[in-house]
Amino acid sequence: MREPPLGRQRSAMELLVFYPSDAHPKTRHFDGPDALALQQAVGGAAGVVPGFNSIALQGTIQRCVAYWDEGAKQSGRPVNVWATTLWHMALRRDGYERGLRRPDGKSADWLAGNVAVVLSAQPSRRRRAG
Repeated sequence: MREPPLGRQRSAMELLVFYPSDAHPKTRHFDGPDALALQQAVGGAAGVVPGFNSIALQGTIQRCVAYWDEGAKQSGRPVNVWATTLWHMALRRDGYERGLRRPDGKSADWLAGNVAVVLSAQPSRRRRAG
């Protein structure tokens, strides 16, 4: 899935925002330029989280694009454990067997600060049991 274009485009946007201190996302509605909405949601320069292109919600797998503040790690923002877990699961669904895990079992990467997820308008698919 291609990420939504950023910049001057204005639209009503609904985001799921994952905060480091809370495992439950908050739904945020923005009406204005997409880039400004994403910047406000993540608290800095919004960058795409590579491979975070699906999320499990209410028994279905939804296509999505996730964004985070690209400077969050350098500025000492707290680790976002829940968003990192969701990223790991998205990579596994996409065929990356280890996801974010190195062969020694340690984490290869993590997300810090707020993470905003934009859901796709594409139809979702049912989650497989197991």
